[in-house]
Amino acid sequence: MEDTGQLTFQTRTNPKLVKASLRRGLLPIVTVIVAAVLVASALLYRAGDPGGRSLSLLGGGVFAALYLLIAGPQLAVARAAHKIGGPVAFRIDAVGVHTAHAFSTSTLPWSAIGAVRRVRGQILLSHGGLSGGRLRRLSIPTTDLTAAEQTRLLAVLRSRGAALMDAAAA
Repeated sequence: MEDTGQLTFQTRTNPKLVKASLRRGLLPIVTVIVAAVLVASALLYRAGDPGGRSLSLLGGGVFAALYLLIAGPQLAVARAAHKIGGPVAFRIDAVGVHTAHAFSTSTLPWSAIGAVRRVRGQILLSHGGLSGGRLRRLSIPTTDLTAAEQTRLLAVLRSRGAALMDAAAA
């Protein structure tokens, strides 16, 4: 990691961490699905369970939710296997967070970052909710960084993001 007014480093994505991040993002959706299935099943049961469908609905809904939570991230990682595991270069400067991997580059401006969270083995930058059916977050793997570099990176991300967001709100 360099210190020239910007942070520059390179790391590799980990398929296990990508799956964990996807599961974490899908958990609120799965919770809503299970709650809706429970309510619908309870309403059918209270209505006398016409046709005996409440137990089928409950079982099918829970199975679908678990399938989404377990198999969904595995399928997504398998589909994007060519992007996962390769080196990713990060540059954090006054404009935002820049990433470069394989044959693509992207920039996430500070104004788009809504939250910075540290989770096991990575730092997540949330930038929007569901957009176009996709969860919007940038994962920065931290396994290749020392503890001091991780702490410094997290401090920079939180301070610059908060400072620029506060300045934009004023």
